[in-house]
Amino acid sequence: MKNLLYFLAAGLILASCSGNKEQFTLKGEIQGVDTGMVFLQKFSADSWQKIDSVKLEKGSFTFKGKIGSPEMWFVAMPARQVFVPVFMEPAKIKVEIYADSIDKSVITGSASHDTYQQFMKINGEINKKMETVYQEWKEAKKAQDSAAMKRTDSISNNLDQELKKALVDFAKAHSASVVAPYIVMRNSWQFELPDLEAIVATFDTTLNKSAYTQALRERIAVLQRVAIGQTAPDFSMSDSTGQPVALSSFKGKIVLVDFWASWCGPCRAENPNVVKAYQAYHSKGFDILGCSFDQNREKWLKAVKDDQLNWTQVSDLQGWANAAGKIYGINSIPANVLLDKDQVIIARNLRGEALTAKLAELLGPAAPEKKAMKKK
Repeated sequence: MKNLLYFLAAGLILASCSGNKEQFTLKGEIQGVDTGMVFLQKFSADSWQKIDSVKLEKGSFTFKGKIGSPEMWFVAMPARQVFVPVFMEPAKIKVEIYADSIDKSVITGSASHDTYQQFMKINGEINKKMETVYQEWKEAKKAQDSAAMKRTDSISNNLDQELKKALVDFAKAHSASVVAPYIVMRNSWQFELPDLEAIVATFDTTLNKSAYTQALRERIAVLQRVAIGQTAPDFSMSDSTGQPVALSSFKGKIVLVDFWASWCGPCRAENPNVVKAYQAYHSKGFDILGCSFDQNREKWLKAVKDDQLNWTQVSDLQGWANAAGKIYGINSIPANVLLDKDQVIIARNLRGEALTAKLAELLGPAAPEKKAMKKK
């Protein structure tokens, strides 16, 4: 009996200790705001999920609860446009928020958030450089200085590579921290399949159950299904007249599935290159299926007309929730996949002259340009 009581007591102690390991307390103050509702929420499955809510009392609030592994949550006060990211974990965490200067908010008590802030500092420094280059590019565009625009484009591309390298280096250096899969997931659009596989392979096995690691593995699975050499998954979507168009109906042609949107500046800047390729190779067996990430039908069709996109266009008008985009793992546009006549994927994300060069490889010299008829 004494042994039984001993084991029961030990079990209760272990259960108690296990429960305490998941407890968190989040105390916060919002400077300049006295009353209102404060929400604790996270972004999951393309939507916001509310975790808890409390009333703000004289500028202060407290959340208590349990959390298994560290996750990025947000302290939100929508009425004041306050959304502050906090890496939550079982700990006593404090947040000091400045409603009029969110970027000055101070978070202490979370080791994971400290790690996250280290990366954000690196990210912020690169973003400052990007902003400077972008302003120079706008000035060059306004002045129609093509040489300056080309130079700033080159600098911008180099900064993109610098950020990509910083992401990889940071993830590898913190391979046992849940922050690593989180920042890679948030920036997964920068990585092609081999890069993503290599990064995830460096993560410590303790991160296997992390929602972010699982999300990355799901993305890898999607990209593997649409990798070069794979048969393109079929899909059907309505065109501008409401008629369904299936990708499989283009079999027998070299076809580019072009993902874009009217509101996407880089897409609109790339469109002239796509038009040029279409005009040069359409008569030789090349076609395009444009798939728009628009939500506004009128703006979509206006952009098609303005940019002279004279090929089949489809959209489900669901924006980033575009069904075909999900099938092909598209989380950044412009994006495209090139299919051969048997609808096997032979190239991805061809830009500028790279598209016409690939078509020349497949179809030979471009068709001669049609000369305009002279008026008598």
